[in-house]
Amino acid sequence: MIKLAEPVFHSIQGEGIYQGVPMVFIRFAGCNLLIPCNYCDTPYAQDGSRGTEISVEEVLSKVQELAPYYKSWVCITGGEPVFQLDELHSLVKALKRYGYRVEVETNGSIEKPYWWTLVDSWVFDIKCPSSGVCGVSLYDWFETRRADQAKFVVGTVEDLDFSRKVIMENAVKYPTVLVSPVSDSRGKWDEKWLPEVAEFCKELRVRLSLQIHQVIYGNRKGV
Repeated sequence: MIKLAEPVFHSIQGEGIYQGVPMVFIRFAGCNLLIPCNYCDTPYAQDGSRGTEISVEEVLSKVQELAPYYKSWVCITGGEPVFQLDELHSLVKALKRYGYRVEVETNGSIEKPYWWTLVDSWVFDIKCPSSGVCGVSLYDWFETRRADQAKFVVGTVEDLDFSRKVIMENAVKYPTVLVSPVSDSRGKWDEKWLPEVAEFCKELRVRLSLQIHQVIYGNRKGV
């Protein structure tokens, strides 16, 4: 049984290389980080004991109801999906069996599973100093593919300096690098910080990633 933090829902991907693409979202409950990130936008998904248990078959049925089209995208997020590793594996296998494309978002602090190539695109965090949990990230995640995504959420100049160092040390490796400036709960960015982050992305030749779902819907569940 999978523990979910909220019902399966259909929306658009608000960030990353598939920004704007319609996806079905499956939000796992529970996270392995005892101290949540300072910029966590889903604190309600941290506590796995509050999750609702549901079978893989029930999740798959809901996905098919919301997106009954071949090669539709499904995003599995959290919480921390890899924290429920066996359940995640079973769900990914079922989704792939029915022709879905799968993106999984992870905090990057748990090792890649041996079956990681079943997933079409992993999105893994590299935690910066202002996150409050800097140092938990496993850089082995950089040994992936161009379709995978390394995400740096930045809120300070120190974060940019940290990101520059990590990016430069891993520049020859494969994932697409995303830099996401911290926004407020309404999806608004500081008018000085946003251009500074954009200039950083130009300098490092990496992708600026804004959470447009926050702009469209605000910080609420099920969207």
